Amino acid sequence: MPVRSLLRRSFPIAALAVLLLASSTSGSALPRPVAGEPAEPTALDAAIERQPICVGSTVASAGELGDVLYYRSSTGEHGEVSVGYYAFFSEERPWGNNWLTWTVLPALAVDLVYTHALLFAPGVQRVAYGKGDVEGFRIVYSVGEGGRLTAEHGAADRGDHGEVRLERSDLLSVDPARPTVYSRWWSHQLGGQGAGPGDLVYRRCYGAGAIRPLPPDVAGEFRLDRRAAPARVVPAAALLGQLSDGRRGEPVDEGSDQGLVALRPIVAL
Repeated sequence: MPVRSLLRRSFPIAALAVLLLASSTSGSALPRPVAGEPAEPTALDAAIERQPICVGSTVASAGELGDVLYYRSSTGEHGEVSVGYYAFFSEERPWGNNWLTWTVLPALAVDLVYTHALLFAPGVQRVAYGKGDVEGFRIVYSVGEGGRLTAEHGAADRGDHGEVRLERSDLLSVDPARPTVYSRWWSHQLGGQGAGPGDLVYRRCYGAGAIRPLPPDVAGEFRLDRRAAPARVVPAAALLGQLSDGRRGEPVDEGSDQGLVALRPIVAL
């Protein structure tokens, strides 16, 4: 009887501990460092990797932003360069300094369905897209003297997952020296517009050493062939290393989704 009573009392505590552990995934869904020596960059890749890019938000939410901004690039017929960037967040949850959290129940409802399904089972987000949260954006550069890149315009997702064009003025409104994309939504979409200096609650800037070519194993692990559509500047199969060398880097229409349709639930509030 004492043993049975002890087990009865211990079970709820153990179950609660498992739920809390499962619901806390900070950093566990970010890309692992790629093994091996990086390939020697081309002159264009070196220019892309030196070009500073910043990612931020006007609203606080859960999720750790990764240390590396991965990219793929494609050169257009007029010499412009489209660069698709992939920003990795450890998770997509509403908790933070935003109205869903202030009102508690909406944030809890999202967490119980979209993120974790009763706090421990995979939620809608994980089932539909895979682990973590990957946000993509695209910047089109003109190439000047000495290979200097100048941001002309870009694209990213709004909070309703619709793609929005970002003009040069949008990209430079926060920092005239460094193109900045940012979110206005807890779910991290980076198509925010209208912010100025001092409006962001956080901003992380990437440069040489932190901007790297997208490896096929990272693309495959996070299923980037069907996520982060605004960043796609090459055929989806190329992200996974499934095209011959002769076809990699083949210019494609910057707005194309390569014929793939990704069903994305609209939950950003």
